[in-house]
Amino acid sequence: MAREGDSAREAMARACADAVVVARFWSKVVDVDGSGCRWWTGALSGRGHGRFWLGDGRVVVAHRFAFALAKGAEAADAVAVLGHRCDNPLCQRVGEGHIVASSHALNRREWVARRGLADSPLGDPRGARLRAQDLRDRARRDPALVAAALRELRRVSGRQLTLW
Repeated sequence: MAREGDSAREAMARACADAVVVARFWSKVVDVDGSGCRWWTGALSGRGHGRFWLGDGRVVVAHRFAFALAKGAEAADAVAVLGHRCDNPLCQRVGEGHIVASSHALNRREWVARRGLADSPLGDPRGARLRAQDLRDRARRDPALVAAALRELRRVSGRQLTLW
């Protein structure tokens, strides 16, 4: 658990080493067949990213905690921006094609380039938060609901979509 006066890195390192906190984090993540992503089912930020309470009032972006679990708290602290190459703000899978170390400029360029694509989830008229909330709620009820929606979108579009 985070302690008053901890730096962000210390709080993250302590949380990553706490089996109860780690288990609580993974209890909010589900796999959706056919997506390759690990989907967050917990609280959301205004931009549709997961929010995770480390304890003692500390909240982090969920995929930053996933990155810290995979790469270490020091590595997570050293990265200014984590990009979702899968364009799924709910994704918690660290690695190529999903959550990667990025920069503000690169993340913005990638967003601009993919937002205008016909099948891009970044252009969803509901906006990032409402899109994420809808999919998070489906994943909470049954991950198969999200998988079925992905299959239907692929059938309609006739090709592999980046997400939904």
